[in-house]
Amino acid sequence: MLHDVRTFKDPAVRKLIKQERTKADNIDLFGEKPPAELMADYPLDAEGLRRSAKMQQKYAKRARNIERCWNRIQLYMPELLISQPQDVLELSTAHGAMLEILRHYGHNVMGTDYANMAWSKDGAAMAQFRALNDPDFAREFDDRGNPIDPEKPDWPYRHVVESIDLPMTVFDAGHAPYPFADKSYDMVMCFQAIEHYCHPKDWMVLIDEFCRISRKSVFVMLNRIMPQFREREDYNAAFNDFRHGMRSYSKNGFICTGTFVHWDQALGFKLTAQ
Repeated sequence: MLHDVRTFKDPAVRKLIKQERTKADNIDLFGEKPPAELMADYPLDAEGLRRSAKMQQKYAKRARNIERCWNRIQLYMPELLISQPQDVLELSTAHGAMLEILRHYGHNVMGTDYANMAWSKDGAAMAQFRALNDPDFAREFDDRGNPIDPEKPDWPYRHVVESIDLPMTVFDAGHAPYPFADKSYDMVMCFQAIEHYCHPKDWMVLIDEFCRISRKSVFVMLNRIMPQFREREDYNAAFNDFRHGMRSYSKNGFICTGTFVHWDQALGFKLTAQ
């Protein structure tokens, strides 16, 4: 059973546990550094710097983001470091480091994002608990106070991805179908974001959607379930049902070809077209 690091009182113990759980994101895997040209600071203007000050600061540093994603590519999709150019779609691109690296290696990339609606504020509904395509879910502002306007979308990482000129398709991923044609990308990936789209009882519908869009492979990495969510019986059961369903996935012309441990639990899944 996973323990919340916060239950350990000694700060040194808490730090060691967290480092051990996340070391795959941080250790030097093969003695090869990320592309040097991607390690400079984000080229932000004054407004961008102001927005960055409101971000989680661990994601405000470009070099750290690149190093973390460099490890993830080597662990979960090393084929993209040596393959011919692929068309790659990332759901919830955030700071865009994954796509920056893949673009450097010659791939055609597309990111997506939308307002973060993960936390309750003043009684606002949380996206984690909505049903997919919930017609009654509505928020006026995201978690950072940005207005939610589909006609002129804003999102927490907009200034970052604009500074590195990543192509983006911006939409609410809690509504399907997604605005992409069938088999329009070779790979579809989603790192630690599907939890923000809807309740886990509907995640498998989204996996089917990822497979509709993908020609070759799908990669999904979950966040570990938060302690307060684990206490909700319906959420906890659906979360674990989804993990078991991904391990045994054989549908839409795809099968599960890899499961990966993160935070002491099998949370990563790779599906490959047959």
